[in-house]
Amino acid sequence: MGTINSMPAESKKTALVLCGGGAQGAAEIGFYQAMVEHGAKPDFIIGTSIGAINGAFIASGLDISHLKELWKEISEQKLYRFNSELLWRWGNASSLFKPSGIKRFLKRNLPVDTFKELNIPLTVVATDLQKAGSVYLDNGSLLSALMASCAIPVYFPPQLMNGRQLVDGGITNNIPIDKAYEMGADAIYCMLSDCRHQFKNTVNGLFNMIIRTAQVSQHEKLRTDIQKIAANTELYLLDLCINTRLTSVLDFSKTEMIIEEAYRFSKRALEQGYGCQPLPVEPSGTH
Repeated sequence: MGTINSMPAESKKTALVLCGGGAQGAAEIGFYQAMVEHGAKPDFIIGTSIGAINGAFIASGLDISHLKELWKEISEQKLYRFNSELLWRWGNASSLFKPSGIKRFLKRNLPVDTFKELNIPLTVVATDLQKAGSVYLDNGSLLSALMASCAIPVYFPPQLMNGRQLVDGGITNNIPIDKAYEMGADAIYCMLSDCRHQFKNTVNGLFNMIIRTAQVSQHEKLRTDIQKIAANTELYLLDLCINTRLTSVLDFSKTEMIIEEAYRFSKRALEQGYGCQPLPVEPSGTH
């Protein structure tokens, strides 16, 4: 850490890493606001799923007030609809919902069409079902990349790009701090989409069980990534420990409260120097 801290500010490369988490992604707007007020501006952004959408809006140059307005619009609209294929195809249907509303929202609000036009370099994480691994998209159509990155399996259908089926990047790399490190980041800012202190809570419901199962895998990888990069970077990794709770990843009813609460939480954490070490998690094999 000493070598990084002594580095001239102008030579540091700062990465903003934005995770998947569905409606909890509203918190990333509050976190970004606190980060900017803290004096940190990203040199590049890496985003997964809803974090990729937030990243695209930030990278295109939209200010905080505009970002908040977009999330207000999300909370007031129905961005997905029931997939009628389920009525006759059932298990052979492509997904529970059709993401047509999400696509219209992005087309209407994205200021640019391609990665090349963005003010800040952006990398979007998706999962390639044929490759069985992560793919990192940073050129071509921005809309296509975003639709792929947020195609949550079961919820939304895979997106076809160059003959490959791409789905939510959170399946393989929901917290891509390792990619930021590989790309040369000296400082990494990231807010997780959950609070690991609450993992002790009992999980109820089919879809909540699916999400928790994914979180277990994500945080096992996170522990490994932290051990690899924390000694060589300024790592500001905040757990999303706020009071506002949602019923599901598609519950967009409380976005304004989440943004404000996440902002206050992040501002306090960064001002107090908290964040370089994430909240403790019991190592594997302990009880």
